[in-house]
Amino acid sequence: MASPVEWAKAFARQARADFATWQALQSVSVVPPCHELLFLQMACEKLTKAHLFHKGSDSPKILTSHAHTAKHLPTIIGRCLADFGQSPKAIRKIQKHVKHIAQEIELLSPSVDRNDQRRDNCEYPWEAHDGSVYSPLDWTFQPVHLLTQPAGRTFLKIVKHAIDQLA
Repeated sequence: MASPVEWAKAFARQARADFATWQALQSVSVVPPCHELLFLQMACEKLTKAHLFHKGSDSPKILTSHAHTAKHLPTIIGRCLADFGQSPKAIRKIQKHVKHIAQEIELLSPSVDRNDQRRDNCEYPWEAHDGSVYSPLDWTFQPVHLLTQPAGRTFLKIVKHAIDQLA
């Protein structure tokens, strides 16, 4: 049985590859935003799993659940900001935005729908409550707008840093 340290390293390495793919896709104009966001969602999810294993968790639920990002990513970002010497006040201000971004990124996964309230996801078509079918190709996802704001750019820098620390 693999140790939590081995799982942490493997998830961190995969998060690094997913994040690098997301970054590379930023410069390719023919790639739909849903595909770009898929790699960002996967990178954030794997970073969160790497962090949980790095902290010693050995729960098998970590391997199968897609719902860790919203809960744990703000904590990871907060710790990195503290490592950078940010004041508690600055961390709280940034974390307010990070929590919102992390929730939206977690919802990009098709298995997370907030009790059928948010069916939109960046991977598969879905049926809305009114019976309409939507494709991720035609949907505008909230993170697209959130990531271009100052807090979003900070979020991305810290995510990359957190991945690099664990990989």
